[in-house]
Amino acid sequence: MDQNQIIELINNNLPIIAASPVIVKLIESMGNVVKTLYLPTLTYKKGKAEVDVELYRKERTNDFLENQTFTLYEITKLKNFINTVNFAAEELNDTVEFSKEPMDFDWMMRFFDAVGNISNENLQKLWAKVLAGETKEPGKVSLRTFDILRNMSQREAQIFNDLCRYVLISGDCYFIQTDGFREPDSTNEKSKEIMNEKGFMYSTHIIPLVECGLLSIDNSLATSFITERVLTVCNTEFSVFITAPEDKETTMNVDAYFLTRSGIELFNIAVQDKNFSADTQYTLTCFKEMQKQYPELDIRAHAFTGNPDEPYSDNLLD
Repeated sequence: MDQNQIIELINNNLPIIAASPVIVKLIESMGNVVKTLYLPTLTYKKGKAEVDVELYRKERTNDFLENQTFTLYEITKLKNFINTVNFAAEELNDTVEFSKEPMDFDWMMRFFDAVGNISNENLQKLWAKVLAGETKEPGKVSLRTFDILRNMSQREAQIFNDLCRYVLISGDCYFIQTDGFREPDSTNEKSKEIMNEKGFMYSTHIIPLVECGLLSIDNSLATSFITERVLTVCNTEFSVFITAPEDKETTMNVDAYFLTRSGIELFNIAVQDKNFSADTQYTLTCFKEMQKQYPELDIRAHAFTGNPDEPYSDNLLD
């Protein structure tokens, strides 16, 4: 295969890059990686690949690789990479403020290598969210989380994305209420019914994420209340305030599936999606069931109104 055929093959397989400041920034962020791996054999002009044949031959001769040409594997990796960059640009916009801190080179090398082997569009979109977040805030996703994500299947990624709608936050704890995943009893029958209707089960949705390293099932949310102490739990839609009676110490123990550190990192990326919305039905049902279990506690849920004068709605649990 001669050089012209190689160039034509690349251009026929690589998507055209839109003229966007975001695209330019993302390509610049990854530029050192691309250069390290492919230049001087490959450059881009408006999304098209070009090869400097003389420089190509010179460099390859110096490297004793004169007869090496682009392989279909290399072309496929570049195609998958650019697809992912395009999806990342969709996650951002042309007015986004990028971090002045450079992205870690080792992280970028791993990213390029990983997405180059992913042709599934849904997984590319997941990786695009990671790239978009890392571009704005380098260090947002650790290398440990990176390796977990790299080994996730499309099915596991979809499960995690679905369950992010049920994540609650209390201080440094990110967790999912267990009510709807346990065997039904007098205190969780309604929440169990809701999860059954949605098709969520412990064996098919919780266990896979435990095996991935995104969830832990070995903890419980235990809180000891003292006078006037209030526990706050929230998601993107509302806050829940749990208050113990005055002059009485009360202990509350709630089983929960806790997000691991990697789970938290990926969750914080998932909630940036413009289409993300936290579930309200299941979560409020669980707190209503908690009211029955702990009648001595005052449990109130208030939605965010967006009005600075009246930031919270009336109690959603009434």
